[in-house]
Amino acid sequence: MEKAIHWYPGHMAKTYRLIKEKIKLVDVVIEVLDSRVPNASLNKNIRDVIGNKPLLRILNKADLSDKKETEKWLKELNKESYTIMLDSLNGTGNINKISDAIDILLKEKNEKDKSNGKRIYPIRAMVMGIPNVGKSTLLNNLAKRRALNVGDRPGVTKNMQYLKANDKLLLLDNPGTLWPKFESDEQAHLLALIGSIKDEILPIPNIAIYGLEKIKEFYPEMLKNRYKLDNIDLPNNEIFMEIGKKRGCLIKGGEVDIDKVYDLFIKELRSAKIGEMTFERTN
Repeated sequence: MEKAIHWYPGHMAKTYRLIKEKIKLVDVVIEVLDSRVPNASLNKNIRDVIGNKPLLRILNKADLSDKKETEKWLKELNKESYTIMLDSLNGTGNINKISDAIDILLKEKNEKDKSNGKRIYPIRAMVMGIPNVGKSTLLNNLAKRRALNVGDRPGVTKNMQYLKANDKLLLLDNPGTLWPKFESDEQAHLLALIGSIKDEILPIPNIAIYGLEKIKEFYPEMLKNRYKLDNIDLPNNEIFMEIGKKRGCLIKGGEVDIDKVYDLFIKELRSAKIGEMTFERTN
C-alpha cells in the first residue's frame, strides 16, 4: 500500500467534536456518498462517531454516474446498511424516497413510541458527508429554499443548522468532513478527482493524469467521442496535447497550453460532459 496522504484541517476536527455532541439529539443519521466513488467517499469509521444510531446511506449524484455500476454498488452497500440512490436535483422525488427509507429504519422504534403514547414526529436526522458530494444542494432541494451557502468547492458549509424538510422530518446539516488520513493515495486521488479535496492539496497535473488513466481503463469510447480522438493507445502527455489542439487550448505561436488542457479536462470530467462515469468497481 502506498504511503497515505494526511489531510485534516482544524474545522473538520471541530466538526467531529460537534457531531459527537449532537448525535444524542437525533433519531437517524444520513450519510451522503458520491455515486461516482462510492467506497472512497464512505467513512468506514462512521460507527465510531454515531454509535448505534440507525444509518441511511445515499448514493447521490446518480445522474453523473454509470447507472449499471451504481446499481451494483447499491446492492453491495445494502449488505451493510440501508442505502438508496438519488439524483441530487430531484427535490420532490428525493424527499419521498428519504422519508420512506427513514420510516423503514425507524419502524420498530416508532411503533414502540406510539404504543407508549409518545410523539413520533418530527423525526430528526443528522446529515453527514465529505465535501462536494452534493450534500448542501440536496438539503436545499429538500427544504425548498436556498438556506445554505452552496458551492462547488469543498468546505463551503461552516456551521450546523436544522432545515425543515416537511412536517415529519427535520434535517441537521453538518459541514463536510473527511477523516484524519486516507487509506491510500488511490483513495485520495479518487476524492481529488471529484473535487472533495481542494485542488491545492494534490497537483492538478497529477489529478488530470489519474483521471485520464481511469477513463482509458473504464470508458475509452467516451474519451474518443468527446475529444474526437482516433487513437488513445498513446502516452498520456501526447493525448493531452492532442486534446489541446482539438479544443483550441493554445498560446502565442500555436503551442498547446497544457495547464489550460488539464483544467478543461478536469472540469468536463467532474460535470459529466465526457460522460456518466463511475471510477470504482465492486469486488
